[in-house]
Amino acid sequence: MLRQSRNILYLSIPMLALLLLQWGCKKKEVYPSKQFPAILSLSPASATMGTSIIIRGNNLKNVTDVKFGSREAANFNASSNTDTAIKVTVPDSLALGTVPIQVYYSNGGGYASVNFTVLQIPPVPKIDSVSPVNAYPGNTVTISGNNFALVTNVTFSGVVAKFAHALDTNGKLTAVVPANAKGGKQFIKVINPNGSDSVAFTVNLGPIITGFTPNRGQTGDSIVITGIRLTGATSVQLNTQATGFTVWNDSTIKFAVPAGAQNGNVTVVTPLGTAVSPASFVVVVPISLFLYKDAFLTDWIINSYTATTAETSTNAEGGTGNCLSTTISAGYGAFRINGSTPVDLTGYTTLRFSIYGGPGTSGNKISVAINNVYATTVIVQMSEGGYTDYFVPLSSLGNPTTLNELVLQEYSGKTPTIYVDNIGLN
Repeated sequence: MLRQSRNILYLSIPMLALLLLQWGCKKKEVYPSKQFPAILSLSPASATMGTSIIIRGNNLKNVTDVKFGSREAANFNASSNTDTAIKVTVPDSLALGTVPIQVYYSNGGGYASVNFTVLQIPPVPKIDSVSPVNAYPGNTVTISGNNFALVTNVTFSGVVAKFAHALDTNGKLTAVVPANAKGGKQFIKVINPNGSDSVAFTVNLGPIITGFTPNRGQTGDSIVITGIRLTGATSVQLNTQATGFTVWNDSTIKFAVPAGAQNGNVTVVTPLGTAVSPASFVVVVPISLFLYKDAFLTDWIINSYTATTAETSTNAEGGTGNCLSTTISAGYGAFRINGSTPVDLTGYTTLRFSIYGGPGTSGNKISVAINNVYATTVIVQMSEGGYTDYFVPLSSLGNPTTLNELVLQEYSGKTPTIYVDNIGLN
C-alpha cells in the first residue's frame, strides 16, 4: 500500500510541474484606458454674445453637448466635431464676466471644462429722437440717444452730412441737413464701427423768405424779396392780396405794392412749397397833414425841455431838406413841439414821425405823449445810425379830437442826440 501511494506521488509531480510551467508562460491580457475629452484652448477666449468661437483640445469627436454655464451653446452641431475642434456660438442672456464652457459625452461618459469671459455688447448707436423732424437744407438738427461717442458718419437718405458731438458726446449730436439732400420723407442714419440706427425725417425743399427791402411802402412802390429757392414762383401775395412779380434769380423776387393792400406778411408760392416772411410789411398811407417836413406847420414851434432842439440839414430823412436835431441834456429830457392853434383830428387815425438814432441810442426807448396827457402814452424803441418810421394809432393815445402838442420823451435815462423828421397825420 505504501509503495502504491509513493508511485502515485511520483507520477503527480511532473504533471504539477507542467501545469505550473503553462500558467507561468500564459500571456497577460492588457485592457486599454478610457479616453476623456480635454480642452486645451478657446478662440477667442472672450467675446460678446452671438460670437462664434472654436473649442480646441483632444478627444472631442464624441462630444454630444456644450454648455456656457447652465445655458446650451448656440449653433452646436455634434456631427461637425473633429477630434481636436468644436465650433459653437456664445448664447444670449448670459451674465457679463467669467462663465465655464463645459463639454460632455453622452450619458455622462466624459466631461471637461474651461473658463470663458462674456464681454459687453459693442456700443451700437441708438436714436431716441430728432428735433426738428422737418427742416431745410442748411438747417441744423439735434439727434438725441446714446452710444454716439464713436459715430463716424451721419447721412440723410444716403447723403453724407456734417455733424458734431454736443457737450454730452455720448448722447447728443448736431447735424447739418446737406445742401444736396433729397427732398421729402426719408431717414437720418447714425453710424459707428459697431452698427447704425435710423430715424424718420423730412427734408423741406420749399422756398424761404429771409427778408424784403424796403420794409414799408406805398401803392406802386417796388419791393425786393430775398430768400432761398425762389425760382419757379407761381404766386406772390402781400397779406392775402396777390400782386405782380418778377423772379430775378433763385434768391430774389421783385413785386409792386398793390392798390388797396393791407399791412401783413409776404407769401411766395412755388411748386415745392410756400414761404411766409418772418416780418410784416407796412403799407404806408401818404401823410395827409405835415406838422413838420423841412418846415413847421403854421403856428407850430419848438418847445423842448432839458433838451436842445434846432433845425438842421444833417441826417435829414431822404438826404435832402431839413430835420429837427435834439440833444437831451439830462436823463428823461424831451423833444417837444406845439401849436397855438389846435389841429382838428377829424378824419385822421394815425400819428406818424421818423427818428434817426445818434450814437449809443440802439435799444433806447422813447415815450410818446400828446396834449400834455401822460395817462395814455406809447413806448417805442430806437435804432442807431438810421431812420425808423413810427406809426402810432390815435386810439392808443386816448382818441383825442384835437392836437396841439407832441412830446417825444427820452425814456431810458440817457442823454442821446436824435433827429426827428416827417411828423404828420394820416
